[in-house]
Amino acid sequence: MRLSWGFILSSLYSSAAASKAGHVYIYDPVAKSTPRQPPSVSPETARLILAQRLGLSQFHSLNNPSDELIQSLNAYGGKRQRLFGENYGRQSNAHALIWIEDVEDAKAIIGDSSAWSAEFSISSPPSSSDSDRLIQDLILQAESLPNKDDPHALTYKSGVSIEAELYPLKQSDTYRINDYLNVFHAGKNDKISPSTLAFSISTLLALSKSGLKSKDSGITFPITVILMPPSTSNRKRSAYPYGTYDLPSSPIHREQPELLLSLSAPQSSTNPTTPSGVPSLQISESENTTAPLGILPVCFKSQELCTSKTHSCSGHGSCAQLLGKPDCYACVCQASVKKVDGKNKTTYWGGPACQKKDISVPFWLFAGTGVFIAFLIASAIGMMYSMGGEELPSVIGAGVSGPARK
Repeated sequence: MRLSWGFILSSLYSSAAASKAGHVYIYDPVAKSTPRQPPSVSPETARLILAQRLGLSQFHSLNNPSDELIQSLNAYGGKRQRLFGENYGRQSNAHALIWIEDVEDAKAIIGDSSAWSAEFSISSPPSSSDSDRLIQDLILQAESLPNKDDPHALTYKSGVSIEAELYPLKQSDTYRINDYLNVFHAGKNDKISPSTLAFSISTLLALSKSGLKSKDSGITFPITVILMPPSTSNRKRSAYPYGTYDLPSSPIHREQPELLLSLSAPQSSTNPTTPSGVPSLQISESENTTAPLGILPVCFKSQELCTSKTHSCSGHGSCAQLLGKPDCYACVCQASVKKVDGKNKTTYWGGPACQKKDISVPFWLFAGTGVFIAFLIASAIGMMYSMGGEELPSVIGAGVSGPARK
């Protein structure tokens, strides 16, 4: 009887462990028709769906895909990439990926799932270490891609909003990739309460939905939330639980421009990290006035943070509080005067860190001169054409006559 009870208990434990699955909730501004019953997919299929949603399909190949896999990619893969480039008008290309490990109750974080576009589960979810390796590889793939066109700065504004919401939760592990992808990865050791996560996720969801109501802003972005259960010790390990994929072969040539602070002097290895996960340097504000590299936010929460991140506005201004915004500090640029050949030469500066020269006046002077010259040439051609179309004087016509009658 003892053996029977032990066998029953072990069977119940195994079935309970097998019933634990990862949950994926997705939101797309342009929702697609999805199955009513959330399906359960394998970790490899989940990886392919995630790669398509993040625009990384070129690193993930399909070998003899089944009809079920193709249906899952069409239903949950997000917007399709166009053959001749993307042209979505005034729409943001930003994407928020939130990956939470060791989640006991997914409903405590996600709340009402009907607010999302679709959801599905991941059967036999891999361990947290395997998931962390996949996340790092996805980041590596995204970093190797070129920047996307952002003529209206909608992707940039969306990225700043996403980062502002996720960065306070875990400042040392929030990645901002390629100015369009924000990755947030947390686990049980981070000690983030489910209510805090639920509030931040619901705020991001409401922010993206509010962009649909405003035709002028267009700040909408997809959101992918992955909630993985705690790992079990008796689970069978696989060398590649998420399947195989490719990684960029060449080194990332954009690594240096992506730094938020310029690395001008070697420092110790205990440096703080920036919101993008890149180590920064503790440099004195009075000594470092070089122009910072990378993309800076529109405003900062404090004057000290603004001065530090912008390197004292590159030495061309100072940080001040913007009118009507109590928690927004930005650089106020000042013109610099320099004597050249005994004459004063004034240079105007612009940009979030006053690091760019304002060339609007020389540009308009050059453009105006070019338009004026083009107008003179067009007027001269028009005058010559009108003169050639006039009739000849009658005196010339009188000297030409036909043969006389006999």
